[in-house]
Amino acid sequence: MLQSIVIVDDETIPRKIAEKALKDKYVVSAYADARTALSELTVTRPNLLLVDLHMPDMDGYAILNEIRQLEDHELSNVPVVIMTSDDDAKNEIKGFDLGAYDYIRKPLLPDVLIRRVDRIMKGEETLKHLEKKAEIDILTGLLNRSASIQQINENLKMRRESGLLLMMDLDHFKLVNDRYGHEMGDKVLSLVANTLKKFVRSDDVLGRIGGDEFVIFYRGFWKDEALQERCEEICGAVKRVVAETLQTSKMQFGISIGVSSSPKNGLDFLSLYQKADEAMYHVKSGGKGGYFVYNEDDEEEKAEANIISLESIQKRIENRDFFPGAYMVDYNDFCSIYHFIKRSGERGHIPVQMVLFTVEESEDVDRRGLEERMQAFGELLSQTIRRGDVVVRCSNKQYMILLVGTEKENSLIAIDRVMQKRSEEEKRKYPIHYEINTLIS
Repeated sequence: MLQSIVIVDDETIPRKIAEKALKDKYVVSAYADARTALSELTVTRPNLLLVDLHMPDMDGYAILNEIRQLEDHELSNVPVVIMTSDDDAKNEIKGFDLGAYDYIRKPLLPDVLIRRVDRIMKGEETLKHLEKKAEIDILTGLLNRSASIQQINENLKMRRESGLLLMMDLDHFKLVNDRYGHEMGDKVLSLVANTLKKFVRSDDVLGRIGGDEFVIFYRGFWKDEALQERCEEICGAVKRVVAETLQTSKMQFGISIGVSSSPKNGLDFLSLYQKADEAMYHVKSGGKGGYFVYNEDDEEEKAEANIISLESIQKRIENRDFFPGAYMVDYNDFCSIYHFIKRSGERGHIPVQMVLFTVEESEDVDRRGLEERMQAFGELLSQTIRRGDVVVRCSNKQYMILLVGTEKENSLIAIDRVMQKRSEEEKRKYPIHYEINTLIS
């Protein structure tokens, strides 16, 4: 694709000389009037501007100043070369201070002009290539954190339109690295990135903002049904590709999505990110593997639902009314496992113990820190207890396990083994107590 050049000069002869010299290699738009040239920049979108310094209505300095103040990041940074017969060094200094790229002396010599412009264009092309490389996450090929934030903010600032921010975090990704190795972890991240690319349009923003966190910014208004369908499609696609890559269906490695909207939840990336992060935390604390749309009205309700009793959990499972979300297995899988274990245990007189772990309240513990430690504790449970037992995340401060074929006294030994593996700092900062009930004796 040919690069574009805009020439602005009120004098006909130098304008025609420049246009004729450059039109064979570039797409050239020539203007005698500066205001017209500026008004059409969003259409011409030049890679370079050649601007005469002295013009009656608007001189080269004024043009340069207006361009540098444009909200469009790409246009505001376009190289501007000033054409002038003036050899006053003070004028050159003033132009460079305003952001001029270079000066070209009049009268224009076509061969010199072509070579000067070619050199500038090649230099800009190399610079943009390097800038592009600096914006890309090497592992996934997506935009990196800084580039994602910049592009999202530009969309919000320049277009001032509605949009959706999706914060996405892979579930149990640390377990992938621990069990399958970091090379496999990198492969999973790359495949997830390729999967997410299928769900964005050319004018959307998709990036990896760190670790196993991804972000999508969708432009425009979305109906609730369309958003629900899109989030469910993303969750399903990611879950499938990870399961196929790891060649396992026993462990549920999925993705949790938090959603915020503009302008309702904010007009910049940071505001939207904070709200989407809150929404994603709601998914994580409820068992992971789903999506949640931020709503300030839900905050009080969520706070009241942090702790539930062991008896309530058992009754809800019996009635198949347990809320969605489980560590390693989803709701339907867990319910099936629970009822199968109970029936089999009763028929075969196999003892089953139900244990509920709860983090004690502490005022000096931040919520994100608590969530990180809860995830770590869940992984500790899964790695410490036997393969045939079941672990479930049942609230943002609780885990439950089913110990199959184990008497209560032996279960206490297993529980003690888990608790002893916690560090002294964890025990002090995040004390955990447990309750145990015999489901089948």
